[in-house]
Amino acid sequence: MNENILIIERRLFSAIGHERTQVNAINELIGNEKSIVISCKGINLNNMPFKNKVISKLPKFNLKEEGKEPLKYIQKSGDSLIKIIEENKFKKNTKIIIPSARKLEIALIIYLYKQNKIPLTLNIVIRILDLVFIKDLTKSQLNIFIELINKGLIKLFTETEELIKKIENNFKIKCSGVLILPVSVPYNLKINNRKIRKKDHLYIGCLGGPRRSKGTFIIPKIIKNLRKYFKKNKINFKVTFIIQMSKDKNKRRILFKIAEFLSRHISSSVKVKYVYGVEDNKKFILLLKSINIFLLPYSNIHYKYSGSGFITDAIFLEKPIINSEGMAMNDLRRFENSISVSNINDYSSAIIKISKNYEYYVSNSKFAKKYLKNKIRKSFDAILR
Repeated sequence: MNENILIIERRLFSAIGHERTQVNAINELIGNEKSIVISCKGINLNNMPFKNKVISKLPKFNLKEEGKEPLKYIQKSGDSLIKIIEENKFKKNTKIIIPSARKLEIALIIYLYKQNKIPLTLNIVIRILDLVFIKDLTKSQLNIFIELINKGLIKLFTETEELIKKIENNFKIKCSGVLILPVSVPYNLKINNRKIRKKDHLYIGCLGGPRRSKGTFIIPKIIKNLRKYFKKNKINFKVTFIIQMSKDKNKRRILFKIAEFLSRHISSSVKVKYVYGVEDNKKFILLLKSINIFLLPYSNIHYKYSGSGFITDAIFLEKPIINSEGMAMNDLRRFENSISVSNINDYSSAIIKISKNYEYYVSNSKFAKKYLKNKIRKSFDAILR
């Protein structure tokens, strides 16, 4: 596939998260690293996990300036982008993909069209991951955005079926479909899962940035309840929770560790291992591979429409998931490859249930993986056409 593709990602400075790995995902789906990445000034490009050419000439990322003078910042960003397009003499069939568009990126494209500063022949693909990025548009911006989508000048994608329905119901916007991009685990990664039998040692992963929306503060309670369950029922296999914490969040980390420490006396069979920053994505994948069950006690308010990269990571690795009931991406978990939990006290029984039937859940995860890969391939091919 030899189309010219520009990927706009202003947040390449973020070493943790999907901002960099989604470029890898696009490369893998295209089959080469010829796409050009456009980002902000002042970014250290030495440690990027991809070899694509990066043009870092958009205004330096500055949330304060963006918030204080949004129109000025949008204009400055828009003028920089059109200058990049003109200087590099991109072809008329050039496709612009904004894989994680927020309000600024949407407003930027609206500004360019409004000022007649961007060729109508360019194909714009915008993917949003959260409803708030449309909600935050002004009424005028929203009307123009809808007009551009209706005219076919912008193709709008989301990461979940739930978000598509919400956008279509709330704003009467017709989305082009769901576009899921692999986050940490590559699309074509080959795996070899070790068999886990009853009474073995189970590793349960609670990874990602520690935030209230990800259920960070209820995890010590889940651990405590499991320790009580082990003691009461005389369970004799071992469980280790792998918890990712941030060294920058001292108060949050200390409070979490104290809460977890206070229940250690209940059962020595349930342990906790803390991990912090992982140097690169390859080492992070090794960490993900070491996990047997992905635990996602996320807020079903924050994640009612938004997806989670750990759901796709777990499926690509053919690992079971325990998630809070009401989370999005339900179509990826309908293969009995996960257990949805509505009450904090039910996490223990879900862990025990999967541990006793581990190969069953792994086998079902293979069906989920096949469905996910087909879904990604189909939607991405539709973009390239």
